[in-house]
Amino acid sequence: KKIIDWFSPVNFFPRHADISSTRQQGTGGWLLEDSHFQKWELNSGGILWCEGIPGSGKTVLVSMVGDHLNIHAHNRNVGVACIYLNHKETESQTIISLLFGLWRQLVFGQDITAQVQEPYKQHIEKGTRPSLYNICLALCAAMTPFSKVYIIVDAVDEYPENQRHLLFEHLTEIRSTVNLMITSRPHITPIADSEVLQIRTNDRDIQSYVDAYIKRSLHLSNYVKINPELKEKIRTKIRNTVDGI
Repeated sequence: KKIIDWFSPVNFFPRHADISSTRQQGTGGWLLEDSHFQKWELNSGGILWCEGIPGSGKTVLVSMVGDHLNIHAHNRNVGVACIYLNHKETESQTIISLLFGLWRQLVFGQDITAQVQEPYKQHIEKGTRPSLYNICLALCAAMTPFSKVYIIVDAVDEYPENQRHLLFEHLTEIRSTVNLMITSRPHITPIADSEVLQIRTNDRDIQSYVDAYIKRSLHLSNYVKINPELKEKIRTKIRNTVDGI
């Protein structure tokens, strides 16, 4: 673990787990049922560009897709890795650190001791860090055991504009069979040849969220029993707030 941490100080596993833990059970199913998503999941080498306004639930959907793909990953010899971009962490989220973050997820559970010990030793002795070329080679090697690799990048709109195109370039050139899913706010131009999917509020998700919220509150549950119309008022308020109305 010490060597893995040295190569990849950016670890997205905790971030993914935190987001997944906040996801309301039963929400997000509409995305998995969408024809654009199903086409992307089934084929190889596609780019799915998901755009939505702030508050539309893009990050939570990314965690759901990651979990969905991971459920069948081992059975299907599939690799899955997620990147969560944050404008407050741009100093640590360099292109090299992000690519190493992907590498860390793809080699998880593999015995890579022989692959990393010698390069680690050499870098420590020389006082150097791996180059962009080094990580691209390492990432390609990490993908080799898999028949298909899914890479999901959340919130590219939060990544510096002068670095964004370089990140896209490396992600699309690493391997032609990688399935790439990207989420963004609408003002960012999608990658060429990508399938664009609009992320909007979903009534079924809002209903699940409101029902669960009311169920957790004894006071609110009792109040809704007396005033059944309150539940629909809450749903409408949430829907309008998220839609920016």
